Amino acid sequence: MDVRLLALVALGGAIGASLRYAVQSSFGTDSAPFATISVNLLGSLLLGIMFGAMSAGLAVSESAVAILATGVLGSFTTMSAFAMDYVEFSDSSITSAIVYLLVTIIGSIGLAMIGYRGTIEMLS
Repeated sequence: MDVRLLALVALGGAIGASLRYAVQSSFGTDSAPFATISVNLLGSLLLGIMFGAMSAGLAVSESAVAILATGVLGSFTTMSAFAMDYVEFSDSSITSAIVYLLVTIIGSIGLAMIGYRGTIEMLS
């Protein structure tokens, strides 16, 4: 294990978690799932853009991937909060839970794909 890369991931993780906290704090307490959806969709789009740029030939160092992709975006997005939101929704409304599941999964994959393919198109 490269300790320098581990330190970059940790630094990026602190930044991403702080950004997620800031986003979640900007939403009202009664709009909890919207904060989680927002960070997951935005993070997926940004990761798609980053990897699209790399696929288009942009030189991105291992250090940049460690701090930005793994650290910042890895901690900015949140699978655990998504899972708990789903559990809470399913207790009150299975329809709301399924809509939340589909919006998050399809939206995250769709935005990652749009970011990835769009960036490749723009840079090629």
